[in-house]
Amino acid sequence: MEAIEFLIEGRQEQFRTAPISPVDLLALQMQTDLENFEQTKILFTFALEHTQVKMGESWKPVKTPGREIYMPLGIEEDFEALNNICVWFLDNVISKVFQKSSE
Repeated sequence: MEAIEFLIEGRQEQFRTAPISPVDLLALQMQTDLENFEQTKILFTFALEHTQVKMGESWKPVKTPGREIYMPLGIEEDFEALNNICVWFLDNVISKVFQKSSE
């Protein structure tokens, strides 16, 4: 999957999707029961760890994989921004997997 750049409402930073293994993306289909807390947590963590933010001339992960480190600084307290990133990811990345799987 090629990187897709995007903006979210309320933030000035530029975001993009990070490289995602096709196997990881396919496996993520099994983690989409939004009524199950643990599966939802896995899905949102995946979205934030596979979204990057442009910081100067480089791209950094919004959430450092396996750690509670977020970029840009302070975004971990901006729940609206985190929600907007996750919703964008679900609509523009995850939903594409389900379209293919339903054919």
